[in-house]
Amino acid sequence: MRRRSVLLSAVSGTLTSAFAVGRSTMAQEATPDAMATHPIVGSWMVSTPAGLAMAVFFADGTNIQGLPATMPGPQGVTYVSTQVGRWEPIDERSIHFTGVQLHTDANGTLVGTVTIDGHPTVSEDGQTLRDDNPESGPTIRDAAGNVIDVLRGGPPATGVRMGVGNPGLPGATAMAGTATAGTPAP
Repeated sequence: MRRRSVLLSAVSGTLTSAFAVGRSTMAQEATPDAMATHPIVGSWMVSTPAGLAMAVFFADGTNIQGLPATMPGPQGVTYVSTQVGRWEPIDERSIHFTGVQLHTDANGTLVGTVTIDGHPTVSEDGQTLRDDNPESGPTIRDAAGNVIDVLRGGPPATGVRMGVGNPGLPGATAMAGTATAGTPAP
């Protein structure tokens, strides 16, 4: 049960970035222009086995993830911070990101961290992404920074690009009177 809840916590942040350990040739040669035009740049609503997460990938390689505020785990319910980290391109549609979540107890005491490595690929049309890479997953550490577990693989995470009037929520439709692409607001 402990491993499952930690995995679910980590998967919720999987698309979600500290610095990548292994860099591809393209990543080492990434230019600011290549970063700015990469299809990952933007806001995403990500569906994971643990629920929804929001991800923003900035053109400068910064990544911020909005996660549920609490997570069940081996130490009971812990409070989870926003996940912050970095990304770099692997190729024209794929990236590697590494992000860190802080976990605290009800008193605000740090109980550990979860570092997520993800490898999402953006679809050809640029509107969805998927991470089913076997190298994706969490590294769980205690409050002293000791590695407790390293989990890789697992269920895929999928994402939908967010847009004005389209938050990317599963089954969501634009509200009446909300402008959509090419349609002026009333």
